[in-house]
Amino acid sequence: MRVLAIALVSALALTACGQGGAGGSDGEAASSANAGGGLFPNLFSASYRAEANVGDASGSTTPVVMIRDGRRLRMEFNADGQQSAVIANADTGDTFIITTAGGRTMAIRASGMDQQFTDPAEGWGGEIAENATRTGTCSVVGETGAEWTKTTAEEGTDTVCVTEDGIILRATDDGRTVWETTRVERGPQAAAQFAVPEGVQVIDAGNMGPMMEELMRQQRGN
Repeated sequence: MRVLAIALVSALALTACGQGGAGGSDGEAASSANAGGGLFPNLFSASYRAEANVGDASGSTTPVVMIRDGRRLRMEFNADGQQSAVIANADTGDTFIITTAGGRTMAIRASGMDQQFTDPAEGWGGEIAENATRTGTCSVVGETGAEWTKTTAEEGTDTVCVTEDGIILRATDDGRTVWETTRVERGPQAAAQFAVPEGVQVIDAGNMGPMMEELMRQQRGN
């Protein structure tokens, strides 16, 4: 599923470059009827924490943590040995990258920039919900769900395995696994996880140049 690759690559690029934006589609069309029968689950209603592995075209995988409370999202990942997080609110359009450089934690306001971070559920709940056919049942990490498939001449075949309450368990792109959940914990998620930590400086992505120069100067001084 190409939208997932774009989402993760964008998130990693945001951490490295300090540029990004919020996903723009509504994503709430997940109740569309499909030719295979049944309704595609709403991906923006559950509260949970999921650990997963994301695969790329080279065959390597990246561990990711997705924490969701409805339309609020937090994604945690490791880029070049640096633990970072992206928090996004689909209702407000706010997106922040929280990262540490030079021993200093920053929250980069990425909303509205040209290079976009896309909530993976926006693509899953949009393209798949509108165009996929239910093709069977599936089971991943002790969870059961329905498998949905979409095939086009331009993008080939995408499939997702999703639970009734809207948790993506597995996604494939032309047979290659691009997302596989390894652990799920349902339940209320602390609001603090979706907010910039108290005391952390917030800067705009467009001002990253001077900030990075200052951090480099401080490092040289040490």
